[in-house]
Amino acid sequence: MIEETLLTDKGESQNILLVEGIDDVLVMRSLFDHYHIPYVYRGLPEYEQMPPELIEIRNPEGIENLLTALDVELKRSGEKRLGVVVDADRNLSNRWASLRDRLRRAGYGVVPGNPQPDGTIIVQDEKFPVGLWLMPDNQLPGMLEDFASLLVPPGDLLWPVAERTLQEVIATERRFPDVHQSKARIYTWLAWQKKPGKPIGQAITSHYLDPSAPRAQQFIAWVRRLFA
Repeated sequence: MIEETLLTDKGESQNILLVEGIDDVLVMRSLFDHYHIPYVYRGLPEYEQMPPELIEIRNPEGIENLLTALDVELKRSGEKRLGVVVDADRNLSNRWASLRDRLRRAGYGVVPGNPQPDGTIIVQDEKFPVGLWLMPDNQLPGMLEDFASLLVPPGDLLWPVAERTLQEVIATERRFPDVHQSKARIYTWLAWQKKPGKPIGQAITSHYLDPSAPRAQQFIAWVRRLFA
């Protein structure tokens, strides 16, 4: 694992991955460690120039800041590849439209009308490649926690218990908004593991969540295609 250090001006990776928040960063790091994908978070000051194979994970902290960072990166020229990982949230079509419109304004004329199931990668002459992944799977509304739910081992005996418990809580007194139901479900299940309460990234590293699950492999395949 590459330890995070302070950002410096001694070079920038040619491979940039924008994510929404620190939970996303930790999930990326756990998956990249498992699949031996070289990455850096917040820079490596010992390098005069970033090794070209490194993926630089950037966390603008929130969707609005990420969209602003995307606008900035799209205006910059140079040899690079840019990846964007965002939550679809309740309306996948609206989230996709917000990304598509920014790309089109930046001169990308070949952005599809809908995200591709295996992750979208846009390649256009005289433009650097841009990849887009909408959590959880480019097809359904949801967020990082829904992606994590797809990494629960098949046949896990506690997963349906977590779902029943969640529904009982909702019927008794729900204290969280409906949009956060997937968060409540996955963290209920994580509370019952050998070391309760691990964040999602650590749960992947501990193999409570399976980094080799089909959806994780699909995501990593998109990363490799984009940053090859």
